Amino acid sequence: MNISYAALLEQVKSYQPGKYHSTRNYINGAVTSWSPYISRGFLSPVLVMEQLKEQHSYQEWIGFMQQMAWREYFQRVWQHQGDLILQDLRSVQTDVILAQVPAPMQNANTGIHALDNAITQLYGTGYLHNHLRMYLSMLHSNIFKAAWLPGAKWMYAHLLDHDPAANFLSWQWVAGTFSSKKYIANQDNINKYTNTKQEGSFLDTEYENLKAAIFNAAGQIKPNHTEKWSAPLDQNFDIDTNTVLKNIKEKNQIQIFDINQVLPSQSFCIYNSFNLDPLWHAEVSVNRILLLEPKHLNQFPISEKVLQFVIDLAKTNIPGIQIFIGNFEELIQVLQTNSITSNVSIEDTQSEKSKPIIYFKEHPTTKHYQGIREERNWLFPKVDGYFPSFFGYWKKCERLLK
Repeated sequence: MNISYAALLEQVKSYQPGKYHSTRNYINGAVTSWSPYISRGFLSPVLVMEQLKEQHSYQEWIGFMQQMAWREYFQRVWQHQGDLILQDLRSVQTDVILAQVPAPMQNANTGIHALDNAITQLYGTGYLHNHLRMYLSMLHSNIFKAAWLPGAKWMYAHLLDHDPAANFLSWQWVAGTFSSKKYIANQDNINKYTNTKQEGSFLDTEYENLKAAIFNAAGQIKPNHTEKWSAPLDQNFDIDTNTVLKNIKEKNQIQIFDINQVLPSQSFCIYNSFNLDPLWHAEVSVNRILLLEPKHLNQFPISEKVLQFVIDLAKTNIPGIQIFIGNFEELIQVLQTNSITSNVSIEDTQSEKSKPIIYFKEHPTTKHYQGIREERNWLFPKVDGYFPSFFGYWKKCERLLK
């Protein structure tokens, strides 16, 4: 899914949003697959909406805008709630039986054909339609009755568009810890939106029976499932971040940070996996560093395939970028120890000669950065703060569209 910025812009310009709202829940609907690039800060949602507004009517683009607003809403929640998004945010998850990720889900062996295919697709491509994500999280949390956080981390680790806010808060929405009720779907619903015709599965029943689809009233797995799923039903999911980073360093040795390649007396633009904006200060000569922090990756582990996607996207579209594997504090120490200083900023402002001038973009992952912080592009920069529900947030956004 790697692409040049110019090619992606052509996709944006030619996109027809008219059928998006009515078909987006179907896995073959008129969706864009741009989420890996928007989540990476590579494609600006503001630019996307400007293009759509210029070429299409309000009725055609408003459905797309609302879904973009969902992502921005989740970002605002993360911005204001921080690591609380990793906890039950509004209410406690109920009816939890399993502490880890159900083995049938990790092994793509649930018996629900559309969802097993989705898991295989996730492992192979790093992409999932949003409705398939909802189905998988509801199967995990509300049918297998597993604690939502391990499952959310499992999915996050394999997504090219990995985004803590959208991922963890969506899982909480499904599990009922960030919504008024749990989301649930039966086989008929899955068949409808995935274009399948499966019958006879444990989800092929009325909605009132789904809570007991796998476990009996005593919380024990039903005998008809023990034949196909061996104990234990849940298994730990883990990614060794140290090994991932070691392999990444070996595969990308030519781009790994070299102090001798730093441009003297030039400022630094610090990128990370949520800011790969190819237009960011592109008109000036600066040192460009992609910072991969073990501290962040230990908190939010991702697979080697996903991390390599991030690196390839940066290498393809940001000339001269170097990769620094280490935490921000280590980068600063390296620059200062080697007297890598700058006395002229991008705006030609004066600064202390003993410190490098560093630019970065505001994001929950950059709170500990030091330097000149610049704002992200927001669709609705005036709609700030914490909103307990999307619809309260959206009402304020709608007023700005009139």
